[in-house]
Amino acid sequence: MPEETNVFSDIQEIYSSRSGYNRLYRCQRYGKTHILKALLPQYMGTAFYEQALKKEFNIGFQLEHPHICRTLGWEQIPSLGHCILLEYVDGITLREFLDQGKLTQPLAAKFIREMCSALQYLHSKQIIHRDLKPDNILITHNGNNIKLIDFSLSDCDDYSILKLPAGTRYYIAPEALRTDVTLDLRADIYSLGMIIAEMAKLLKDKHLAAVSRKCTQQKREKRYASAFDVANAVAHSHRRTYRAIAAVAMVAVVAASFFFLMQQKKEIPLSDTSYPVYGNQVINTHCRHLLEVTCRKLLNNADSLTDKQSWNADSLRLMTELKQMFDKEYPLPDLQQTAAYRNRWQSLQQEANRRLAETYQLISIAKNR
Repeated sequence: MPEETNVFSDIQEIYSSRSGYNRLYRCQRYGKTHILKALLPQYMGTAFYEQALKKEFNIGFQLEHPHICRTLGWEQIPSLGHCILLEYVDGITLREFLDQGKLTQPLAAKFIREMCSALQYLHSKQIIHRDLKPDNILITHNGNNIKLIDFSLSDCDDYSILKLPAGTRYYIAPEALRTDVTLDLRADIYSLGMIIAEMAKLLKDKHLAAVSRKCTQQKREKRYASAFDVANAVAHSHRRTYRAIAAVAMVAVVAASFFFLMQQKKEIPLSDTSYPVYGNQVINTHCRHLLEVTCRKLLNNADSLTDKQSWNADSLRLMTELKQMFDKEYPLPDLQQTAAYRNRWQSLQQEANRRLAETYQLISIAKNR
């Protein structure tokens, strides 16, 4: 390969470790932005740190996951020495994201799911990150996607160097401080739990707090057995939250319908032009059947007109049953947040109110004869 094709331009230092042994540079090659990771000047040429940098490259180079920063190559640059060529991620650290107050419930669930996906992938390759913390997690500006970075302290079975206790103290698992314990993936689960705890505190989320407490048990056998289990626990807690929100929304909708019925006068105009056109694309067969059966029952029970309380109770029961039947078409909480769901439910309510009004007038006519 001609030497000029390997030339990096516009090399600018963007980070220098205070406690570690490396530094980062942003650069250009082939018109594209990259990151170069090199040793600090005082460590260049030292066998131990040269081996540690090469180990980080060898671990990173085998990883291919959408939520892990890609390792692209191993370079030798005269002014920098040996370097790891990394994917450039346009974003900010999770630490900055949290400090800026940008975290929301949906984003927290998304971030945890993506972190768990990356960790599950790492652990399947017998790799432990060992330094999971908000500073080593990037959030992309485009899409708010997770990118896990920095494998300088990572460990796997293929290497014997740099297996001393390491990591950031606040996030490090208790067993990682002991030299007589062999670490496993549960060390990363502990660190993940500390990150989830920060999110739970910011959001005042009791479910996330409960998940974080299990992740951070002092005895590792009491923690979740895998990142997959953590993701499932978080997803389960949020499904319960969404179900509670849906239940509250259903009560509000039924109450609004009840209020509407209470305001109806005895004579209600029945002009079809006042209502949207309804068809099977709006109201399914089961809902139509329920409407027909209920209205026939009301017609056969003429006393319901004179007993206002009974009429309102029957109308409210109809709305509740319709909502339950309609929700079977949208079993997932996310589906119930869509515009299609809202529009179809609104149409169904209007049709039910129209049919009730027709029934009410037919009973009135029959009684006045």
